[in-house]
Amino acid sequence: MRRSPAPDRWRRPRDAQYDPKLAARGKITYSRYCGSCHGPAGRADGPLARDLAVTVPDLTTLAARSNGTYPYDRVVGIITHGETRRGHGTADMPAWGDAFKKTEGIAAPTAEAAIRNLAHYVWSLQGEPPK
Repeated sequence: MRRSPAPDRWRRPRDAQYDPKLAARGKITYSRYCGSCHGPAGRADGPLARDLAVTVPDLTTLAARSNGTYPYDRVVGIITHGETRRGHGTADMPAWGDAFKKTEGIAAPTAEAAIRNLAHYVWSLQGEPPK
């Protein structure tokens, strides 16, 4: 019987490396746009979470639910384009890519930078950051 290794919650995706400076910038955007649903610490306990038709995911468990690897590209895609869950037929998670292009509150020079920073902040919520 083959034993699988213990999950390393901070295994890096091939094309992304965690950057604490980007995460710090992303925290600003998160608090302005995400905390009302996902909660101040990403635990799905924001003041609007209970009013939504779908369950808000706990963002602190993304790596654990993805075999120990933070799904950076998927997080960027969901922030950019939103996400539709099977059986709902509509975008349950709104797309922020276009919204960030029209706002000054993103704490970044471009929408792409805001999304990158936000993805790094969510990465920081997974546990102890890499050294």
